[in-house]
Amino acid sequence: MTFSINHLNCMLTFTDIAPDKPFVWVLLGEKGGDNQQLRNLARLLAWPWSEKQLIFNRLARRPNVFLGPTLLSLDKNRSSALAPPWPALIITSGRRSVPAARWVKKQSGGKTKLVHVGRPWGPLRWFDLIITTAQYCLPRRMNVIHNTLPMVEQNPRQLRREAAKWLDTFQTFPRPWIALLAGGPSRPLDFDEASGIALGQAASAFASERGGSLFVTASRRCPPPIFGALTDVLNCPAFIHYPHGTKENPYLAYLQLADMFIVTNDSASMIADACLTQKVVMTYDLPSKPDRKMRIANLLKNILVHGESAQTTIGKKQPRSVWIYQLLVDSGLLTSTRDMRSYTDNLENMGLIMPFGADAPCQQMPQHLIQAEIEATLSRIKALFA
Repeated sequence: MTFSINHLNCMLTFTDIAPDKPFVWVLLGEKGGDNQQLRNLARLLAWPWSEKQLIFNRLARRPNVFLGPTLLSLDKNRSSALAPPWPALIITSGRRSVPAARWVKKQSGGKTKLVHVGRPWGPLRWFDLIITTAQYCLPRRMNVIHNTLPMVEQNPRQLRREAAKWLDTFQTFPRPWIALLAGGPSRPLDFDEASGIALGQAASAFASERGGSLFVTASRRCPPPIFGALTDVLNCPAFIHYPHGTKENPYLAYLQLADMFIVTNDSASMIADACLTQKVVMTYDLPSKPDRKMRIANLLKNILVHGESAQTTIGKKQPRSVWIYQLLVDSGLLTSTRDMRSYTDNLENMGLIMPFGADAPCQQMPQHLIQAEIEATLSRIKALFA
């Protein structure tokens, strides 16, 4: 049912493959979570697609509004070639891929559609569609779709297969099995060695009180010293997967077999993965240390929004100050808007997660809601070619 092309430099027009389906480029960056969301979206679309791995140079540190449509921020020797025939659709995520995507659209004479996942890092008008979630605090716009969860996807057959491979190993550990999923440093949340120690001690105590075990892993963006600090203080039965090693990753087995989850609040995709398991999900709050750009963004939001939600309904009358804030976001002048508290608060209000250590039970993730959001998202993308 899903047709994917995983050769990085595959150069086929969609007419070579399926005349009735647009051909898609998926521009991959350096973040594994972002890349997985893009792959999931491409698979769900079920259109012919090709991955393009981008490697960036120092110019990629500059704001996108200054770079414009360009390939100058790419390491062309290590990146996949971006050459005609141009795709009908490009899917991106993150800041660094945007200039290259805009360059391709310019070369195609404006025919290539741009769909961006997450925070746009520039004026909203650059994109034909933006698929976002609550932590990015984007205004309601005709080209912005707000979803409850990121574009995560779980294959039940694959989960069962991975669980069967690891079950014998895990059965030596006492239950309940508690999966500890840690992210890594992610502005403005501060995940350093001290935070790792605090997390390891708290999770270890939680498991010991229940006579259970921890199944531990982290994102690859978690530096080895921080992951080492976390795991060194564990004093309960624990199975540890080192994210920077070469051993097989049991992450999917964790999702299938764990009885409950502790997830650091820096990783929207890990929280979403845990929610979809229909099990208890607790989020562990990392300390927040906003940098200068984030402090300015928060100050402007506090001054201009005055407690009003930045996500107001299209056509609803709103205070001028809110309109000014949204204009700054619309124009790409205000991009440091990531607020994971907005994301977790939304899920807590729905009863889908709870803070670490809370006693209130979680509700199961309503599958019909997620399926409806996925279908609506796919319909919006397909409508770009109607």
